[in-house]
Amino acid sequence: MIREKSLLCKIIRIKSSSKDLFDSYMNRFQPETETCPCCGSKGNCSIHAYYGRRIIDFKAGRKSVDDVCVLRVICGSCGHTHAILPDTIIPYDRYGIFFILRVLAERFLLGLAVEQICERFSITRNQFYKWLHLWCAHKEEWLGLLTSAETTDGAFLKTLAGMPSFSSFTSAFIRLTAHSFLQSHRNPADYCQQVFSP
Repeated sequence: MIREKSLLCKIIRIKSSSKDLFDSYMNRFQPETETCPCCGSKGNCSIHAYYGRRIIDFKAGRKSVDDVCVLRVICGSCGHTHAILPDTIIPYDRYGIFFILRVLAERFLLGLAVEQICERFSITRNQFYKWLHLWCAHKEEWLGLLTSAETTDGAFLKTLAGMPSFSSFTSAFIRLTAHSFLQSHRNPADYCQQVFSP
């Protein structure tokens, strides 16, 4: 998998949906400029295939479901294939990063009850608690045990929202942990994943 940096600004400034950002990034993507995360070969990637995927977002005050077309490239040097995923999309999850952060913000910053949040965003309590558990685990991985315990969830969320480039955080998180922020399961030990700038 090749994770692409597309959130090169503060996430609080982003007014587009995850699908719009995905489409915008993929329109300017050039596979021949990529470096294979498995063998390190540069300039040997080409289009291999596409697959469809749904992404759930929150726009215009409502939950929305959009289809995206994910590109897979193949390395001409080693033969490995890689999905190209901008960082607006969480690997193996149908919910976009903005949707999940919005849900968590309503809890951490507005103090809404879980029932209110679940009704507003049309999610189950199990889904909400899954995200809350991931958030806590990834916050601890990023900050360390002691700093995480001393930092409120709201303060950490505000820090993420205020970063000049959210992509810088997501890239550093992948390099530190070998999985994407809020990704629900770890990649296999031999899995190749890299982060590249557009």
